[in-house]
Amino acid sequence: MSVVAIPFKDEPAEVILTNVEVAARHARIDEVWAVGDGARIAERARRIGLECGKKIEVFPEERLGTLRPGKGDAMNTALQRAAVEDIGRLHFYDADITNFDSSWIDGAEGGADAGFDVVRHTFPRAATDAMVTWFITKPLLAAKYPGTLLPRIGQPLGGEILLTRAALRALSPSKSIRERSDWGIDTLLTHGTVDAGLSLYEHHVAAGKQHALYGSLQELRQMVLECFDAARSLPDRRPATIEHHRDDDAPVPEELKRQIGYSREQTLPLLVMPLESAESAAAATAGGGLPEMLARVAEEGDVQDVDANWWGEFLRQAVKAFSLGDEGWESLLFRMWVARVVHYTERQASQSFEFAMGYLEGTIKGYEVLAT
Repeated sequence: MSVVAIPFKDEPAEVILTNVEVAARHARIDEVWAVGDGARIAERARRIGLECGKKIEVFPEERLGTLRPGKGDAMNTALQRAAVEDIGRLHFYDADITNFDSSWIDGAEGGADAGFDVVRHTFPRAATDAMVTWFITKPLLAAKYPGTLLPRIGQPLGGEILLTRAALRALSPSKSIRERSDWGIDTLLTHGTVDAGLSLYEHHVAAGKQHALYGSLQELRQMVLECFDAARSLPDRRPATIEHHRDDDAPVPEELKRQIGYSREQTLPLLVMPLESAESAAAATAGGGLPEMLARVAEEGDVQDVDANWWGEFLRQAVKAFSLGDEGWESLLFRMWVARVVHYTERQASQSFEFAMGYLEGTIKGYEVLAT
């Protein structure tokens, strides 16, 4: 039995319902679960179910985690239910995908049919999209697990994933996964897959994942902090070597190469926000030239020195000192992440899509080398 779970919050109802209907009309899908506050979509979802002859349930997430209530609670609600109900395959798809079609499900089911325990979707993204992945999650995975699969997984923060019965049995008892109620859930599921020795298939979606992009990077502040905290919380032990297959990449659509992931104009004011005393104190504690760098960014918007080498050293300091709820370190980490994104946008992403993506891949390999 295959079930599609779509965690949702405030995405447009039309997008959520379109994705629910795509899943419900697929021959391989038996049920669809929409997990969230469903008052605005419940009746229309019920009608879609009647039209498709499929069971569609809309139900709220349970409060299972210990951190900020969020996406993690919704995903864990579905994961725990699927484990208890002996579901054979559980698909997750983000509610904001605007080009979701049957090929996503085909690819996931095909990977599971081939005997893999977990299927993740990979896809091309704009050169200035996925900035949390490239400047938070992948660098921390590279520093902690150099030479392993983890830094090389295409979309470690992707919410598009299939878990077979074997994966549900392995991951549902995990206390660390269940407690991660916020944006950090994707990081924990990615690490948990490899740590548990589950086999992994990465299915390539050639058209990319189309979704609403961002204005100011302020929209990603919570995600930056929670994904950083999730990555730094992972255990130091070296993960297992697992069976792994990744589809070959397809040519990147030209339209995607020209896509802008965020508004630079709306973001630049974040660099020169007034310094808070707690932020300055955090930088002073770290030392190593960080107070001076922070002052140049905050006073002049100067990001010229926030390159890959500097960023790697900053992350090493932040991993040791950061904690969620620490006002100074939260502000410091976010401001310097914005500075790093702007530096990359101005110097690498402005050249060409191919150059920018090669540069990003190179930085991760460089962080792995430094860690060995």
